[in-house]
Amino acid sequence: MVSYTDFVSAITSVVALLWGGRDAPPTNLGFKVLVEGDSPVVDIVAIHGLDGDRERSWTAENDTLWLRDFLPDDVPNARILTYGYDSATRGRMQLSDRTIHDHAEDLINKLVMHRRGIDTQNRPIIFVAHSLGGIVLKFALIVANGAHDQHRVEHKSIATSTTGLVFLGTPHQGTDSTDLILLLLKIQSLLRPTNKKVAQHLTANSEVLQDQLDQYNSISRLYNTVFFYETYSTPIPGGLSQVLVQKHTAVVPGAVDAEAIGLNKSHTGMSKFDSRDDDYLTVSFHIKTLVKKALESRE
Repeated sequence: MVSYTDFVSAITSVVALLWGGRDAPPTNLGFKVLVEGDSPVVDIVAIHGLDGDRERSWTAENDTLWLRDFLPDDVPNARILTYGYDSATRGRMQLSDRTIHDHAEDLINKLVMHRRGIDTQNRPIIFVAHSLGGIVLKFALIVANGAHDQHRVEHKSIATSTTGLVFLGTPHQGTDSTDLILLLLKIQSLLRPTNKKVAQHLTANSEVLQDQLDQYNSISRLYNTVFFYETYSTPIPGGLSQVLVQKHTAVVPGAVDAEAIGLNKSHTGMSKFDSRDDDYLTVSFHIKTLVKKALESRE
């Protein structure tokens, strides 16, 4: 007979399946340069999602990390960085108590320091964000745009340097699937620590997300944006499957200079490419286009 502990452990492991997480302490935090680029003129910054990792979240089962292994061939003049933050919701004896706002502030502060250290404060930036990473990114841009020119000049420079955004399955308006995650976290909390602060902000019609949309809409026109949404379902307990982030919530309503494109991927699969298949070529084409627009805007 299966014990209650084993039952809960098996069920709650779906959190990792749904959002790409791993049951391990965070070690890959902050920025890591994956590719320095050939005489780089633009920075491409990748931000992972809930329970993610700055490298594993972008790595396919055949160990292909497309940001490092494929993308440099398509945009050789780009420096490619990946950013890690502690977005764990379960699985460790100690969990971060940070909120999405905290993660956004950290992202801006660390990016400012990183670019200052190598004197690239004015280099154009293209962000690529998966799932929760897109929510963190939008809060970061709201913070950066709100900075005063005379006081937090370098923070403001992040806003003015950003020219393009790629969102991969970001639940801009929340998702009903998060209710399942919260239920599993509640069950797991009987056995080990969990952190529901971040996940609860991703529920459908979340006040936090609605407030963010109101603030973000006023600055969305500043960026060329591509919204990618999943078209394949992700397996969930009970032998069922579900599209976790529907098309209608994977886009920002009323966003200017934006387009929505479907990928033949599940939620976790859309941040990983094991070959230069049609989906990768679609994503890389739009990244190349954003890089071209970024350079044209500086001429």
